[in-house]
Amino acid sequence: MKFGDFRNTGVLNPTFQRIQELGLGENVVELDTYGFTVVPPDKVAEPAFFERIRATVLRLCKERTGVEFALDSNGAMGHYKAQPQTDGQFLLFYLLMADRVFEEWVLNPTLYTLIDYLMHGQQQLSSLTSFVKWKGEREGLGLHSDSPPDRDGRLPACSDVANAAYCLTDYTLENGAIAMVPGSHTRCRQPGAGEGEKEAIPVEAEAGSLIVWHGNTWHGAFEKKTDGLRLNVTSYHCHKRLKTQEAYQWRVTQEMLDRNPPEFARLVAADDTMGWDESGPDYSRTMKYASEETKKLFARRGRKAREEEAA
Repeated sequence: MKFGDFRNTGVLNPTFQRIQELGLGENVVELDTYGFTVVPPDKVAEPAFFERIRATVLRLCKERTGVEFALDSNGAMGHYKAQPQTDGQFLLFYLLMADRVFEEWVLNPTLYTLIDYLMHGQQQLSSLTSFVKWKGEREGLGLHSDSPPDRDGRLPACSDVANAAYCLTDYTLENGAIAMVPGSHTRCRQPGAGEGEKEAIPVEAEAGSLIVWHGNTWHGAFEKKTDGLRLNVTSYHCHKRLKTQEAYQWRVTQEMLDRNPPEFARLVAADDTMGWDESGPDYSRTMKYASEETKKLFARRGRKAREEEAA
């Protein structure tokens, strides 16, 4: 028996095959069991790419704040006004539109495959940001789930959203690591006030690692007690039926779409017909950027419809 080649799971087979090829089987088990996983640097990206994306984030810090940033020094808000800002932290937003290195990142095979697994191929990029953190006091861990709850506070068991942090510096407890509550994704709800604080563990990972988690997993961050920066690139994805945090669908340029594979277009909703004007929907967008599996599925349905009509 050969797994990964069943006819009735045609749309899932490529994801299964990529998991095997990239050696991510253990990470998938960790995601299902604990709600998060850590992928070591050698399975994420080459050192040259890591250096390039980190240098780009530091450059954007300077451009947006007017302050020179260095890894071994604490940061400052400067004239940067984007919200939210807390003691010792701000976020850089809309990175996808800031430099081509981020276009490369969202198509990173390891990132793409694990998000694809969690979201069953229905993911779109919701936001691409960087949490720029330095020494500062905070109250509690700020535990939360990234999934938007229903009115009664419940969450679906599936991963309506999925998140990942590419660690651009070492993550340790003293350095303000992400806090996770293992297994909390199965509770399918947001934590109550103060709930989960004693269960939370620091996710320690060396620079270049990728931390991926299920949208329901309760997480936050520990206080950074050391000098210097804690940097990441956070790739937040949501199901196609949800609104994205950042606007991509109509703002990505044709040049960006042309220089990237169809997977990129689908991530930024270029295949989405919704959001039309007085001209109405353009259904050609869906097929123009559809995956090969989706095209085959539509072709089979078309043939079946024609056969039924002929009969």
